[in-house]
Amino acid sequence: MSHLSRVYNLSRNRKPVKRFADRPVPQELLDRILDCGRYSTSAGEDQPWRFVIVRDPLIRHRLAEAAFHSRLARTAPVVIVGCARLHSRVSGNGRPAHPTDLAAAAQAMSLCAADLGLQSSWITGFRETSVRTILGIPQDIPVVTLLAVGYPDGFVRLPDRRPVHETVSWDAWEEHG
Repeated sequence: MSHLSRVYNLSRNRKPVKRFADRPVPQELLDRILDCGRYSTSAGEDQPWRFVIVRDPLIRHRLAEAAFHSRLARTAPVVIVGCARLHSRVSGNGRPAHPTDLAAAAQAMSLCAADLGLQSSWITGFRETSVRTILGIPQDIPVVTLLAVGYPDGFVRLPDRRPVHETVSWDAWEEHG
């Protein structure tokens, strides 16, 4: 049960990051984080990802501009850009599986970062064409996610969560006013 408690605690106690400390992430820790992404589950174990790791401050600054002036991209010592092979699996409902696959990989990397004493934050808003241009990513490769990783700068309070009855339904959809 203790290994389940550890993942539970990592997920439960994740704090939002407002800004990262000016402190590099050691290569050994970054390698572990990337391995967690590489070994993440994917549809048909197709592993449709390609991660571009950005540590150069000038490139991160350009990514921050492409991400609507993101302070997270600007201050994080590492930004992991998750890209997908265009011809990844298609699910039974006709949707490509790569957005879910990349989300699973990013979440695995986030939990690993937390386990190693780091924080991470998804950057969900960005100009995909600009990110492609900055990093030299081919036009036919989707850029799915940006994940900022580093040490937090300062204490941030744990956010309040909605009660379980507002977020979970059993066996069928239920409206909760």
